[in-house]
Amino acid sequence: MVRGFVLPHGETRELLTMANDIPMRSANASGPLSWIRDLSLWIGVLWVAGTLRADTHIYAGASTNAGDNRLAFTVANLFDVASGYRHPMVLRTNGLNAGHHRGDVLTFTALSATDIGTGQLPGRALLGARLAVQVVQVDGPAGGFFEFWEGDGENPGADVTFRDPVGTTGGTHSLVISENDGGPGSDPYGHIHGREFTTSVVGLYTVGFRLIDVSTNGPQGGPLHAPSDVLFMRFQAGPVIEAIQPVPTGVQLSFRTPLGITNLIEFKEGLQSPDWTPLAAPLRGNNKLQTVIDPQPSAAVRLYRLRVLNIPR
Repeated sequence: MVRGFVLPHGETRELLTMANDIPMRSANASGPLSWIRDLSLWIGVLWVAGTLRADTHIYAGASTNAGDNRLAFTVANLFDVASGYRHPMVLRTNGLNAGHHRGDVLTFTALSATDIGTGQLPGRALLGARLAVQVVQVDGPAGGFFEFWEGDGENPGADVTFRDPVGTTGGTHSLVISENDGGPGSDPYGHIHGREFTTSVVGLYTVGFRLIDVSTNGPQGGPLHAPSDVLFMRFQAGPVIEAIQPVPTGVQLSFRTPLGITNLIEFKEGLQSPDWTPLAAPLRGNNKLQTVIDPQPSAAVRLYRLRVLNIPR
């Protein structure tokens, strides 16, 4: 069986996962052990010396199906829950977002309706549309919030613009992503920097986004486009042990962290044992799922922890 629990650890929180006798159950399983997935938290001494940052773009256009006037995320399959993608978020200890978890830049980009010398392009919102992204659903750790910070086009703002608590359904908060004024015939293009998304507490969040047209250039002064399907994305606040499961060669632990962050899996044989022992060499995060195998979990109870060693500039 697999058991996990959270203990206070100074300014951090610590997950201790105990591996007893096989058979084990995956932390991704439903049922009595499914809460391990949500309680697999980062631990150890964590300091911020800067952050490795990169831009992640999610493009917004329209359906290419005949007679379908809905908006569409054109690369939804790269970011939705089914893809396995998780947007990593790191706790900030200073600056504008101090006390919040923030990842690399995530930019929703509205595609241009035309290219130079061409007319309306397929898969793009119509001229005269004005696109916005609406946060319609938030699932995640109890007491958590998903937050948006508006900027000035280049730099983030100093205050949270809106926040939606975990448990939100039918949410209406939105951010406009087109740079036009919504006038008739105006291009819906938009690529706005200086915006931030944050989360308030450690855990795994699933957020539902929907594209809406806020123009009034359609029939009876309404929008030109119907809303898109909801894109459900995962945001990972703090490195998370995603699964602990038996394999033919031992016990496998799986996790992922942002680019450039160095992580170490350690173990000890019981709560009273004073020393943690590295299970394997440190691994550099790459935004992808990484695994470490304990080839000889000989003790009746073995505790594991995932420790963040650095957050690079």
